[in-house]
Amino acid sequence: MSISKRILIIDDDLTALDIVQMLFEDAGFEVDRCTSGTSALSYIDAQASDVILVDLMMPHMNGQELVALIRERGWTGPIVAFTAVDDPIIHAEAIAAGCTIVLTKPCKASELVDRVKRLL
Repeated sequence: MSISKRILIIDDDLTALDIVQMLFEDAGFEVDRCTSGTSALSYIDAQASDVILVDLMMPHMNGQELVALIRERGWTGPIVAFTAVDDPIIHAEAIAAGCTIVLTKPCKASELVDRVKRLL
């Protein structure tokens, strides 16, 4: 019997959230979701996750700012940036902020799930 892992998906795009949620639920994950950096910070304070998947381009607080705040709060688990932006500078900023890896949308569903599983 395997123990399911919990993933927090943070993205302001509801369609993207729905798709990624289905992918990870189908892979056996328990999925929680937030649509903003502010709601994600509140969630992280109240609920444990094994991994975080975050979009970098969100209004009010971008993914890099959010990841830096998550790390400042002492969260040490893997954080995966999942972004449509294919810019090496943005990717480097995400890593500097505390992301473990950066994956560019679109990618194969199996690749996304496999990369997250390998981090765990």
